[in-house]
Amino acid sequence: MTNSMIPYSFIPGTKAKAGEVNANFIALADIIDKNKELAMENVLEIKELMKDKADKDELINDFTISSADTDLNDYKTPGTYIFSALYTPLNIPKGESGTLTVAGSEESTVKQIWYCDGINGEIFTRSYQNAEWSEWNSNVGSVTLKNPGYLKFPNGFVMQWGQGSVAKAITYPVAFETFVCPVALKNGCGTDFTRSDMGFTASTLTGFTYNTAGKYSSLNWLAIGY
Repeated sequence: MTNSMIPYSFIPGTKAKAGEVNANFIALADIIDKNKELAMENVLEIKELMKDKADKDELINDFTISSADTDLNDYKTPGTYIFSALYTPLNIPKGESGTLTVAGSEESTVKQIWYCDGINGEIFTRSYQNAEWSEWNSNVGSVTLKNPGYLKFPNGFVMQWGQGSVAKAITYPVAFETFVCPVALKNGCGTDFTRSDMGFTASTLTGFTYNTAGKYSSLNWLAIGY
């Protein structure tokens, strides 16, 4: 009995004719060669497919951008893109350099995540949906670790501080939008309690003024609000 692959089959315990054995070996060699050809065709087909997709910029890639005048609005292909200060893109949420991660698809929603360069750099996110980009949002808040400084949370809550001011008027690093509650403590204390005093004379969303009595050298203050 024969099959479609090997022309001759043998019954165990019987002698096979030399010609039939050779014919089987030849058929087997032809099958191996044919499989090699098919495998090579598959490899070439895959290479062409990869090349085609690369030309269409549809693959997930890691890129270091080295061209000027690029626009983050155009980045809708999944991947990671690194921008140096030499090639600061348009529509960057903050700073001059950073890393952009893109996920999703234009058929549904594209998500961009921007990581500002630097230690503890701020992180921003936005989405592309219905042919329109949303505003950049900071998911970790923004902070200025200075004196005076501030910490601004994504929900709008703001904490600001300062130390060592000898002025009688304080301007906040960033203005509050709706409400503010300042707290202050003066450095210096007089022995006469009737003359040791400090108080606000005015308070607004942008800062406050104060006056003191008795011994005074500087002021420590904290303001919280939204």
